[in-house]
Amino acid sequence: MKRVVFDAFAVIAWLQGEPGEAYVSSLLYQISDRELWGGICAVNIGEVYYNILRKRGEDTAETYLRFLQGLDWEIIPASNELVWAAARLKARFAISYADAFALACAQQHQADLVTDDHELRTAKHGVAVLWATA
Repeated sequence: MKRVVFDAFAVIAWLQGEPGEAYVSSLLYQISDRELWGGICAVNIGEVYYNILRKRGEDTAETYLRFLQGLDWEIIPASNELVWAAARLKARFAISYADAFALACAQQHQADLVTDDHELRTAKHGVAVLWATA
């Protein structure tokens, strides 16, 4: 079964109806239908949460968080092993620390990374990337 891990960039685009929304939506439907395995790191859900919290307030952020927690993807906790893997990626590549978690999750779960974050476009990190707006 094909496996995908989402970064916050893709999820925010989906939630806000930005370019990439249809692609992310289609992947989430495939996950719901058990045609695809999907995951997201808890750190990346936290990134989505704080973005909504800053822009729209606590009540809206809490509503979105409950919604995201109810989706059929696996929310991957930030274990020590994942933290060390993300730190190694951050040290090697000019990417954000949160992006390093998304990459590390994709590596750990042998999954493609769903994003449209241009920081990840230039890094030669060895993870297959599914560009949300490609």
